[in-house]
This record gives sequence, structure tokens and C-alpha cells, in this order.
Amino acid sequence: MKPKVYQITAQSKSFAYESGLMGKFEKLLKEFDLKRFIPENELVPLKMHLGNTGAFKTIRPQFVKKVVDAVKQVPAKPFVTDSVRVPGYEYLEVAKEAGYTHLTLDAPVIMADGIFGNDSIPVYAGETLGEMSVASAIHDAKSMVVLSHVKGHIQAVLGGAIKNISMGGISAAPRGGDWNHGRGKMHFLMGEIMQWDETKCTLCLDCMHVCPVGAITFPDNAYVVDKGKCWRCGRCARVCPTEAIEVPVSHEIFMKAVAEGANAVLKTFEPGRVVYINFLLEMQPECDCMPLADPPVAQDQGILISHDPVAIDTATLDILSRVSPLPDSRASGLGLKEGWDIFSLLHKKDGRLQLVEAEKLGLGSSRYELEVVG
Repeated sequence: MKPKVYQITAQSKSFAYESGLMGKFEKLLKEFDLKRFIPENELVPLKMHLGNTGAFKTIRPQFVKKVVDAVKQVPAKPFVTDSVRVPGYEYLEVAKEAGYTHLTLDAPVIMADGIFGNDSIPVYAGETLGEMSVASAIHDAKSMVVLSHVKGHIQAVLGGAIKNISMGGISAAPRGGDWNHGRGKMHFLMGEIMQWDETKCTLCLDCMHVCPVGAITFPDNAYVVDKGKCWRCGRCARVCPTEAIEVPVSHEIFMKAVAEGANAVLKTFEPGRVVYINFLLEMQPECDCMPLADPPVAQDQGILISHDPVAIDTATLDILSRVSPLPDSRASGLGLKEGWDIFSLLHKKDGRLQLVEAEKLGLGSSRYELEVVG
């Protein structure tokens, strides 16, 4: 049977609470019946991206609280989590600014790989990545709910469920190890460090300011990276306005690596123990890890839920292949192209490659049945 993907749309048909997105989401969670996936009385990670300073278009806390409430009805014990993206203490401060606290969500907010970001367990990911380090609070859980704010990404193209569990479930560096067993390896499979083209550089210093660990300096106006500090996250290359910095990986290899990262994380769960929720709301062109939030590239398309990560991300891209770009957004003026979603057109790369690779690894099916339930 084809996996089912359920959708609630963003439109309201009346002024009643039940007609609004929040009311429809509450009903969807009840009807989806999380008891089928979550064992009673277990600790359950709600895996999400907590954002960054200035990235204010993440999943709104009210929706996260609805998931917390639904998990407690199982009954089980939810906690909200992500792996360290900026230093762990700072990341918890970012989460607090975004409204993600135990007071607002009625659940703890923790770093899945510890406050220092190196609490992880090695798991074999695949032939491209080899062994990767899965954040311990995710690795040790028996079930998980994945909350993904759908957005664009300059390398992965789609920031959806697969990228969320892949780059968010893998630690930056394991205890006693380095980036070669962390998520940075996905970006650097064809070289050890970023490549700098001095002739293109305008010395704007955007790369230095965006580095989460302060690894970049410009002594004598030359780009210098502290290889020991560097997480190999690739943000410096993403923000460079003149493309003077290049990350040594091809689009095809990177997409395969993203799929293998997700494979490593999902191998730690028994089949049928992970639920995926994609929020197609305030869909900006770049990742929530960046210190800003751009105008949404398309109108809100609602919320999807499924037990299949490939199906829910495929449905997401199918929906985004039919939307019109919003004026005054970075997608403004893009023409629709059959089979191409708005993020693939925007970033000029095929976002479906990560889904193709994930399906090859047996993580799910691109053939799905969409049911609009509200």
C-alpha cells in the first residue's frame, strides 16, 4: 500500500476556532493517533530546528505546544530537542528568544548531543559517509516526532523531514573525534577545507561574522580558517555574495550524503516509531540556521503529517511545484516549470535528488496517497 500523507490547508472557512489552522492541527493530531507509533510512558524527542538569532520565521511555539499535548495524551514524556548548531549554551538562548522554553511548551528543551555538542554514538550511515555520530538523546529514544519547518537550502534545496533528521540528528563532532565523523563531513567529501578565491573576495567579512565558532579571521586581508575550530558547516560559503568561498562537494554527492545521514539516525529506531510533521508556513528561501529571515517565497500551504519521510517530502515538493511565487520575495519572477518546485527553481538544483537517494536506502516511498482532511 502507498503510504498516506495527510494535509490540512491554511485557509479558514469560518471564524470558529475549529476552522482555523490551530484548531485543524489539534484535530489532525487526535485523528492521526500517535499511540500507534509511541510507546507509553517513554521519553519522546520532538526533533526540530530551534533557529538562530534573527531567524524569527521558525515553527511557532503554539504549534509545538499542540504536539507536546498530543504526545502527553499517549501518555508519554516529550522533550523538544536539536543537536548543537551554534555553541550549545548560545543555542538554548536562541531557543528561549524564539519562545521555546519549558514554560511555553510544557516540556523540557535540551541539546540532543549535550551542552558541548559531543555526546553521540557512532552508527554506520552508508558507503559514502561510513560511520557517523548520532546525537545520544535521539539515538537512545524508542520513538520520535520530527517537526520540520519547510524552507529552502542552498545545498540541500529542500529543508524538510529528511534534512531535519540527517543534518540535525548528527552531531558536529563526537567526543574525542572531529568533524570527519560529524555532519560537516557531508559538506566536505571532496576536500578538507573551504577553497578561497582571492580575486573574487571583496573583504565584506560576511563569512567571518556568520561563522558559529569564530574560526575565520582576515589577517593582512587574507581568508584564514582555524582548522581545529571549524565545524565544516559551510555557512561561510553560503553567505559569500561573490562566491569567493567554495565548499568541496558536488550536488549529487551531497544529496547522497544527506540521505545516508538520515539513514544513520533512523537505523536507531524500530520500524514504525517515527512520525513526521512538515509545516509549509512562512517558507523562506534559506535555512533557519542563518541569522535572518527573508520574505516567504510562496503563500502558506498548511501542515502535512505522515509516518514516511520520503512520502511527506515528496508531497511537499509536489505541492510546491504548483504554487505561485510571492511578489517582493527572492522567488519573485520565477516562472513555473513542469516537475520543478519553487525551491529547486530558486536554487537552480534538483531538490528531489535527496528523495531519490533516500528511497534507494529504503527510508520510504515517493509513491504516496495525499488526503486533504481540513
